Amino acid sequence: MKVAMWVWVLVGIIIIICAGITAIIALSSPQSPPTMESIAAPFRSMDYSKLPPLSHFAARDGVKLAYRFYIAPQPKQTVVLIHGSSAGSTSMHALAQYLQGQSITVYVPDMRGHGESGRKGDITYVGQLEDDLEDFVNQALKGKQGVILVGFSAGGGFALRFAGSSRQNLFNRYILLAPFIRYDAPTTRPNNSQWANASVPRIIGISLLGSLGEKLFGQLPVLAFAIDPKTAQYQTATYSYRLWSNFGPHYNYKADMKAAKQPITVMIGKDDELFYPQKYLPVFAASQPHAEITIVPDVGHITLISDKAGLKAIAEQLSH
Repeated sequence: MKVAMWVWVLVGIIIIICAGITAIIALSSPQSPPTMESIAAPFRSMDYSKLPPLSHFAARDGVKLAYRFYIAPQPKQTVVLIHGSSAGSTSMHALAQYLQGQSITVYVPDMRGHGESGRKGDITYVGQLEDDLEDFVNQALKGKQGVILVGFSAGGGFALRFAGSSRQNLFNRYILLAPFIRYDAPTTRPNNSQWANASVPRIIGISLLGSLGEKLFGQLPVLAFAIDPKTAQYQTATYSYRLWSNFGPHYNYKADMKAAKQPITVMIGKDDELFYPQKYLPVFAASQPHAEITIVPDVGHITLISDKAGLKAIAEQLSH
């Protein structure tokens, strides 16, 4: 009798705890920070007059995903660019167009959950972005060899994730532009929250419930960005738990670094507003000692991919 009573007490406690976690998850929506001018301004002045139209490929789940391509006559290289958080292929236009002028053919996908690819701000499962990129290489690039993957900001973090995966040989080199490593990595400045505001209680609550939490609540937004109302049509305002978990390196980013066998180069603007340029070297040296770290003078976070000094430095790195 006493055993049965304690069982019911334990069940009651578990129900109360689960109800509390569920309440926290339900009531903890992330709030968007005010527009971050240093991030927004470069895109307002970007010339989109020669932006290529969208093309599409079919992912393995049958969904048509979007991309743009910049074909160079007699190209000496082929590059795939991965955009940053909240953005889409349009955000990489200045860099893609400049590289095209340097005889480099460039492909820029709208990563699922962004731009015109899938549901904005969400994916179906963690790991879907890797599946999409493999499908992109096989279909849009037709399995082309010798391609370089270049990722910017969160896209740089995702490129690191892919570089450490079992599919890393789909690219022969990885270039990470001002890559997001993790919110608590030594490279991340405290004022990073001016760009992205996370609902920590919701993230913790879903994580505590494990795979069940991801299944039941993985579609809920956990990250909100300081997007510019003037360019909001091109941006994704929030990330679901699933997209937040997938678009960047794994939680154990050091394991990604250690597993990567292909050459890795990191480029970061000396005046980057979101990350500490000088801290990338010790972070990578501990787990990926062969990575090349380059600090580009006279550019910040976005201006690394929009200003002439940044564009020239990236093109020169690609020519090595």
